[in-house]
Amino acid sequence: MTAQAAKPTILWVVTDEKPGHRSQQEGLVERLQALAPFEIHWLPVDTIQISLLVAVLRRRVMPNLPAPDWILGAGAGTHSLILMLKRIFRAKTILLMKGAFPAALFDANITPLHDNPPKRKNVLPTTGVMNPVIPRYEGRDKNTGTFLIGGINEHYGWDDGAVIDQVEKICRAQSGVHWTLTDSRRSPAAFLPALKARNLPNLTLISHKDTARGFIKQQLDTTGQLWVTRDSVSMVYECITSGAPTGLLDLKPLRQSRVVKNMDELLKEGWIRDFAHWDLHQPLPPSPTRLWEADRAAKWLLQLLR
Repeated sequence: MTAQAAKPTILWVVTDEKPGHRSQQEGLVERLQALAPFEIHWLPVDTIQISLLVAVLRRRVMPNLPAPDWILGAGAGTHSLILMLKRIFRAKTILLMKGAFPAALFDANITPLHDNPPKRKNVLPTTGVMNPVIPRYEGRDKNTGTFLIGGINEHYGWDDGAVIDQVEKICRAQSGVHWTLTDSRRSPAAFLPALKARNLPNLTLISHKDTARGFIKQQLDTTGQLWVTRDSVSMVYECITSGAPTGLLDLKPLRQSRVVKNMDELLKEGWIRDFAHWDLHQPLPPSPTRLWEADRAAKWLLQLLR
């Protein structure tokens, strides 16, 4: 390999720091770095102030950083900014999810299928949103299982009692499995105490407030099977990506929203199992299909833009 070939691509990652957007960007960036030489600079959107005049005159901004070859943005607050940076540096721009501007203005766009992306050469439709999870199909502890619980949301009606009943049925049906359950910021405060009162001997409860950094990642990497509430869309796709056998707990839909339709489609296509139609005495089976969209997107970008 020549010195010229080994020169890293300078990538500016413009982020609004929203957890969902940041997670997608991290997943993609990690795979790009695994596949090719990259120098990464993370730039919170509120640290970059550019006027239209500066962009028109192509005046240099952020002089303390090397000029970008690529610029990656996610979230509505980054769209106009990365287009101005594109003009200033003549860099290639990558947008995650559908933008407020036409896809033709960006060099590449990566958008989940459920958002109905336009059919263009520079647009990659993905199954769900990207994430930093790395799949693992072997070496899982089959004597363990994990519940990941969401909470109040606009797509499904939330019922503490109904969710707790499902957790109890699974724990009692597979009494030889040690289960761990964690809730989320959207979970009602009464959920964990009510579940604790069921006195399930093979269930450990951990509040999201008490989980150590990397706890969810570790569970996804090692647990034998996963059950997740279907309101937690990003978590559902992280579970599928992890390679762990995954099932959806039941919630009643409030309407036929995009999220509801997406979860129904995943069940129909066999990516995950439905609590209502699964023999709870049997461990969940591995998915017959595999998903790693961050890796697929990184390879696509390298082929498209380099």
